[in-house]
Amino acid sequence: MAVPVAAAVLAGCNPLTTPPDPEFTPAVVSVSSGVVDWVVDGDTVDVRLSTGGDPVRVRVLGIDTPETVEPDAPVECWGPEASAWAHQQLDNATVTLTTDPWLVLSDHDRYGRLLRYVQLSDGSDYSVRAAEAGMARVFSMSNQQLSRAADFATAQATAKSNGAGLWGAPCFGETARR
Repeated sequence: MAVPVAAAVLAGCNPLTTPPDPEFTPAVVSVSSGVVDWVVDGDTVDVRLSTGGDPVRVRVLGIDTPETVEPDAPVECWGPEASAWAHQQLDNATVTLTTDPWLVLSDHDRYGRLLRYVQLSDGSDYSVRAAEAGMARVFSMSNQQLSRAADFATAQATAKSNGAGLWGAPCFGETARR
């Protein structure tokens, strides 16, 4: 356990569910809705917002799926399966996009994608579903804490204990091709 995390736990706060700074003021949460126009891969989608205009590219917060479309990189173990699962879940789905109130660096990543949680029409969080099914692993960009990190960690632990998806054969949690 890293020293800052151990110190936080010993001090009685949970770094997965507590903002990083006691003086922290959460950002205003932005909510928008739309329809998934294209699934790029398991953690990136194009969404046509209900406000109109061209689709926006969204990087789903909280998870990372094995690569299938990264230029100059091999397809990773469980990548095709995770991508196919994402298509089943998200193709033409009506979704709600939400920012994370703890995301303080930017609401876009270095590729210009919006950083958003994706909520499905049944109210479920796509990141939690993907992690629990073993289609994704928990991920935070630039080591930023996310308000829903504990939910993702619990979902991933369930997938690991069940040997689901990338946690089972043939990957056993190792997705990088060598």
